[in-house]
Amino acid sequence: MRRSNMPPSERRRRSRAANLAHRSQLLRGTLSVRSRRCGKAGCRCVRGELHVSLYLVQSHNGKLRQLCIPKQWEERVRQAVKDYQELKALVEEISELKWQRLSQREG
Repeated sequence: MRRSNMPPSERRRRSRAANLAHRSQLLRGTLSVRSRRCGKAGCRCVRGELHVSLYLVQSHNGKLRQLCIPKQWEERVRQAVKDYQELKALVEEISELKWQRLSQREG
């Protein structure tokens, strides 16, 4: 189907997906905030002020892998994960539109 024959909603989704794919950093995974004690006797965490860390978690070849994200990378990593999730959702929406056209025998 030619782009000019597509419904406007599909053209918008495809344009956004192309923009994300070409201009964004994409990162598959889930962000997890963890709090822990370090074990040092004089540390603030002994008094209950736990250390907070951000981890990126993803499955890879059937196994979970985790990566601690430094504070200075946090914003970029959060945006890359968000952009990946948005692109994935757009691809699913585009696929559903195509499925509907095929089921109505519109090609």
